[in-house]
Amino acid sequence: MLIVSMLIMMVVIFGGLILILRKVLSQNVSLATRHLDELNDDYAKKEADLKRQLDDVRQKSEEIIRKAQEEAAQARAQMMKDAEAQKVKLLQETHTQAEELMQQADKSRQMLLDEIKDRIAREAVDKACELIQETLPEQFKLKVHEHWMEELMESGFAQLERLKIPEDIKEVKIISAFALNEGQRKNLTRKLKDALNKDISLKEEIDPRVVAGFIIHIGSLVLDGSLKHKIQERARNV
Repeated sequence: MLIVSMLIMMVVIFGGLILILRKVLSQNVSLATRHLDELNDDYAKKEADLKRQLDDVRQKSEEIIRKAQEEAAQARAQMMKDAEAQKVKLLQETHTQAEELMQQADKSRQMLLDEIKDRIAREAVDKACELIQETLPEQFKLKVHEHWMEELMESGFAQLERLKIPEDIKEVKIISAFALNEGQRKNLTRKLKDALNKDISLKEEIDPRVVAGFIIHIGSLVLDGSLKHKIQERARNV
């Protein structure tokens, strides 16, 4: 009887322990489940936040890329515009420089032509005077020479009265195709004295290349009454 009672008591105690353990396990499972649910909710929330952050980053990246592309396109368009403007400017400068070079070349060509013409004219006059000197008879050249001397004596010194002659002039040089005779020398000296209002001396020089006529030097002033000078004037007029 005692044994049966002990067995019953043990069964009851064992059943109570099972019930207690079951209750404890049930509470622990509920706590664990609730904790898992809380972790799952927290994870879902963090995942949603992370997704939202990723979406924000993606939008910002796309905006940055779009702005960068627009700025690059604007910069490229501005560079193209600047390059075109620079191209036009360079073309204009090149055209201007080309025109200037052409004008300079044309000016140089014209100057060279003028110089050649002047040289040809001078050489032609020199050659003409040389041929005249060699061809004309001495008597004829002498007659022309005397005729021009007479013209000089009559009216050739009138212009000296209107010119400002340096006061320190004491000597006048005359280059003549023929030697002056005594009468011509005295008459010329008197005419110069009246024109210059002072006494002067004559320095005579004979140069056959003058052909006929004379050249008078009064300081820096030159009165050219030579045949060569007359041919030069006629050549320029022609």
